[in-house]
Amino acid sequence: MANLSTALNSTLAGLSLSAAQSAVVSRNVTSAGDENYARRTAEITTLPSGNPAVARVNRSADRQLLERFLSSSSEASGKQVAIDALKRMSDLTGDPESDSSISAAIGKLQQELRNYETNPASTTLGLSVLESAKNVARKLNDASAEIRAIREDADKAMAGSAEKINNLLAQFKVLNDSVVRGQGTPDELLDALDQRDGVLKMLSEEIGIRTVIRPNNDVLIYAQGGAVLFEASPRQVSFVPADNLEPGAIGNSLIIDGVPVTGASAPMPLSHGKIAAYAAVRDTAAPQLSMQLDQIAAGLILAFSESDPATPSVLPAVEGLFRATGSIPLLGDSNYGLAAAIEINPLADPDQGGSVLMLRDGGFGGAAYVQNSDGHAGYQARIASLADSIDAIQSFPASTGIGGNISLKTLSIQSASWVETQRQSAQRALDISRSVASRTSDTLARITGVNIDQEMAALLDLEKSYQASSKVLSIVDSMLATLLQAVS
Repeated sequence: MANLSTALNSTLAGLSLSAAQSAVVSRNVTSAGDENYARRTAEITTLPSGNPAVARVNRSADRQLLERFLSSSSEASGKQVAIDALKRMSDLTGDPESDSSISAAIGKLQQELRNYETNPASTTLGLSVLESAKNVARKLNDASAEIRAIREDADKAMAGSAEKINNLLAQFKVLNDSVVRGQGTPDELLDALDQRDGVLKMLSEEIGIRTVIRPNNDVLIYAQGGAVLFEASPRQVSFVPADNLEPGAIGNSLIIDGVPVTGASAPMPLSHGKIAAYAAVRDTAAPQLSMQLDQIAAGLILAFSESDPATPSVLPAVEGLFRATGSIPLLGDSNYGLAAAIEINPLADPDQGGSVLMLRDGGFGGAAYVQNSDGHAGYQARIASLADSIDAIQSFPASTGIGGNISLKTLSIQSASWVETQRQSAQRALDISRSVASRTSDTLARITGVNIDQEMAALLDLEKSYQASSKVLSIVDSMLATLLQAVS
């Protein structure tokens, strides 16, 4: 009888073990679609009675691999922000070979001047020059406005990212406290660990982070540059959006626990994550293109300016067909906002009460600046001079990333090429970052994620074990029935 009792207890223990293991495997299968879920495994122990039992359920984890994933994810998300902004900037300058580009518009203006030069008496040809000039000014105005919009969008995105970081840190505290204090059932604690890692993944997209594990599975979070984001409680992440971002203006820094982490003077600068990329777009890439457009506008004003026709010259140079501030800009200056302000001089625009003949004769600065003083209908010298000025060498500052002793037309081509080069470089960097993030994600999934085939095979094994235990139970039951019958 004792042997039958022992067999019965062992069989029941086997059934209980199979049921517990099946529950773990079933949970794995059910949660296979959750990218933050880590595979559970049942740890088996032997009781004093000699029967097996589930001691605890373990969670698959690889901290170093998770750290690599957080880093690669942060880098990839930042590169995506950069490429999105550069695509918008590329659309502004256009392909130099495209008719819609700024360089093509300047080339079109030069061609219209050449056509006008062949027949200076033609008002129609003069109006074509005027229309082309308006198109150039309009493209510069629109491009400058769009660059400002890109910067303001990046500034707003920084504010949104800062708010999201604070919300994620608040969620992290709740989950981290549950883990550290051991609150809840074992299953709830494992779920809290999953959710905590999920928050870290979302946080890494916004800002580059690294983590440190302390006793009781407590986690510290540092920003990439070293600023503390979380230590027992969240540190305040603050950002004040700019009221406006005029050309040349610099936006506010992101502050973590009182320490600036963006901007040229940040002691603990960020380089990865969306928020660092937004700051780079707002304060570096977009302003650099804006400065290039400002130099193109300055070059146009200078090229089409009027000087004293008398010999020797005593009068100062004045704005001609293109104007902006009322004075001739210096190419060595930053000329902030010139592309936004450039316009056609109304003295040459019949729609504003002017005369298109000003292009041929001169006189934007007054009677003393008139070159065709006799009013010859076939006067070509000034028109030819304006057309030649587009190819004339000017000394543009190289601080914008382009420039030097080149022509206005070449400068406009260089600007478009600069944007495209930046975009292609960012795209290559994004492709590399995505590849690294994808490989790291796949590796992490293989080690800590759920493999459906593996889990189904485990279920089949458990089913066989359950069937064997059930058969043994049936035999023991039959033997006990026979024994009781014999006794009775």
